[in-house]
Amino acid sequence: MGDALIWLGYIAAFIWLARKGQGHDAMATGRVGFVIQALAYVATYISAVALVGFGGLSYLYGMQMLLVAAGNVWLGTWFVYRYLAWPTRVCQRNLQARTPTQLLAKGHKSPLLGKALALIFAIFLGVYASAVIKGAALMLAQILPIPVWALVWIAAVVVGVVVFIGGLRGVLYTEAMQGVVMLIGIVLLIWAVLDKVGGPLEGIAQLAQLAPTPRANEGFLALSMGEQGWFIISLVMVTSVAVWSQPQMMQRHFALNSTRQINRITPLAMLVLTVLVGGTYFVAALSRLILPEIASADDVVPHLVKMLLPDVGLQVFVLAIVSASLSTATALYHIAVSAIAEDLPGKPATRFSWFLGIVFCVLVSGGSAQIKGQLIALLCTTSWSIVGATVLISYVALVRFGKRSSLAAWLSCGLGFTSCLLWYLLANKAISPTPVFGMQAALVPPFFVGLACSLVGWFVGWAFDHEGRKASTFWPAPNA
Repeated sequence: MGDALIWLGYIAAFIWLARKGQGHDAMATGRVGFVIQALAYVATYISAVALVGFGGLSYLYGMQMLLVAAGNVWLGTWFVYRYLAWPTRVCQRNLQARTPTQLLAKGHKSPLLGKALALIFAIFLGVYASAVIKGAALMLAQILPIPVWALVWIAAVVVGVVVFIGGLRGVLYTEAMQGVVMLIGIVLLIWAVLDKVGGPLEGIAQLAQLAPTPRANEGFLALSMGEQGWFIISLVMVTSVAVWSQPQMMQRHFALNSTRQINRITPLAMLVLTVLVGGTYFVAALSRLILPEIASADDVVPHLVKMLLPDVGLQVFVLAIVSASLSTATALYHIAVSAIAEDLPGKPATRFSWFLGIVFCVLVSGGSAQIKGQLIALLCTTSWSIVGATVLISYVALVRFGKRSSLAAWLSCGLGFTSCLLWYLLANKAISPTPVFGMQAALVPPFFVGLACSLVGWFVGWAFDHEGRKASTFWPAPNA
């Protein structure tokens, strides 16, 4: 009965908050308080992949994974709100852009670029949502006697209904609620692990006594040497810099009202993010002291929860992971549906086109989650890097430096997209079964390659776009 009440309360709150967006334009946020915005930003940023997948990596790599958490907090949050958030809001308002795609298309004066980006966002983020939804289904399968395939469709439909009913405003409110649930679940896990190992200082002292392993080759408290250490550094950059230009993250800045609001959002978002990712990675690293040898990183956090938390705690933690998945999925759906219903047609979405976009996303994400294939795995695994490499340079050039150029934006986005995708296919050994390039090339993350090529493309285009240079001014000022 207690478990049922927990879930019924969660569902009721979820539906009630989704209705906050009724009567509003699906692309509009209305006035939203700083607490809602901070929690929604964190919930969009952090998915089950970060909490469960990266938590398992902390078990394998040790405390060096805290560098990833630090990157998320400082580069992915503080830097964004300090240098990009308000300029994005001012650009969006000046250009009257309703979506991130329109922001880039109008900013660089190229409707065709907007359609190309809309197609990329719809496909890559729509399919990426399948991995997020499947993560929620796998967690629900731990406590519900329902097949995973059915839970996938249930989760996809629930996310679609929320986005259809609430639009962007409803998505922000439900994400904020999910951020609170995530925080409660992770705090329970942190408390249980620290109690088991005798506290943080005692746990660190015991971890220092463990012999190095191939992944933690300098011990569990230091950055590894060679490929392993480079992997951690690259993970920091991909999860903390590629996030700047993810359209679902850009869109969170559209709700800002003033720079004073940013001063409230930033410390709260940083604090919550520190607890979520910093706390999870810290106790997952300490879990090596109490867990048996576990081969799969994905099994570490679920095993830890089942071992240490009582039934009520288990239910709350499952809710936290499901919340992490659904909050990211609602953000991805909203961007993908916006691309289909408004950006590709080039006119404001109607209720019917919005509904068709929802149906498309439900079918694509739910269907993709049922398929085992290299293409689907490629899209799910690489979308974060590919989207970041495609958009980041032209986005930062526009909102931070006021540089507007159709030619530079096209070359930057085109080279960033193709080079990052090709590097995955030709060099990345995790994706390509027969890499064309050698071992040393395979160590370079595709995001780095895509970002470098995107930067080259921007400067080449900028050099040849004389009219673009004349029309560009330094706007908006960061504190305008």
